[in-house]
Amino acid sequence: MCGMLKQFYLASGLALFLLVSGFVYSAPAEPVGVVIYTNTKNDGSFNQLAAEGSERAAGEFGFSLREWSSTSKEETHQVLLNFAADGVTHVLILGFENSDAVRDVAQKYPEIKFTIIDAAVTDLPNVRSVLFADDESGFLAGYVAGLKTETGTVGTIGGMDIPPVRRFMCGFAAGAKHADSNVEVLSAFIGQDILSFRDIQQGKVVGKEMFAQGADVVFATAGLASEGVAKAAKAAGAFVIMVDDNQNGFIPGTVLTSALKRVNEAAYDSWKSVADGTWSGGLKVLSAKDNGIGWAVDDHNRELVADIVDDVDAVTAALANGDIEINPVDGVSGCAEVL
Repeated sequence: MCGMLKQFYLASGLALFLLVSGFVYSAPAEPVGVVIYTNTKNDGSFNQLAAEGSERAAGEFGFSLREWSSTSKEETHQVLLNFAADGVTHVLILGFENSDAVRDVAQKYPEIKFTIIDAAVTDLPNVRSVLFADDESGFLAGYVAGLKTETGTVGTIGGMDIPPVRRFMCGFAAGAKHADSNVEVLSAFIGQDILSFRDIQQGKVVGKEMFAQGADVVFATAGLASEGVAKAAKAAGAFVIMVDDNQNGFIPGTVLTSALKRVNEAAYDSWKSVADGTWSGGLKVLSAKDNGIGWAVDDHNRELVADIVDDVDAVTAALANGDIEINPVDGVSGCAEVL
């Protein structure tokens, strides 16, 4: 990467002043693309993984990439229209809540390729939808929690109530019950909009409440707000399981493991397919079978999980082979709609 390109856009009709910052590489080439993050790029997990995969591809294939962080569905829609009118050829966008904006703009600009991660827009040929088996990733987190709990109570905290987050949480409950059918599962959300995913302080508040209810292992699927849950875990002398990226080193000794969701590989694969001319629309679902999800063991947590590694790896293999069916269990409501 040789520098930073900043461009200003004025949204017609709304007089919306937009600042777009992106990457210009040493050998820029067509196509020009854009990455649109949900809420914030540097969340330590979901969005940051997409950034890593995109930047890796840009460096390898000579893309000229721009980026934008959107905090509302309305902003996303307007920004997509601006980028489309400006001539981008591919859009990589993150987040379930952006599916309507993608569907509308993709219909208006059929020549542009859209890849949306964590949402399904399957009725348009110029849209690739990438989903993850979040329930499997959550199942592994729950299985770890069920094996390691000493109080018999575990919990899961989501950023907001949207299908990908609920799949994580429902999978967690099922995994915990798979480890110990008598375990109690608590659940809560940080807030009701996408800004909740960056509310570290509220994450700490909700985490403190859950630990006070007796949970000694909590799975935080709340983006940047998960850091607040982790801080509450440390204060309570409990464990937290982080999400998406390997965040075992965030608070060593407190982070029990991380439930992995390899968004970086999904982003990289999308850009690579654009570069080599193999990009196609449709739906892709990445699971344990594809190594799309997993759990993290490294020097930060190896001693914490040494006694359960073989068991968790065996369950991971069973998920990959289709030998475990994840069904709704008590502890998290609404699971029948997402599992």
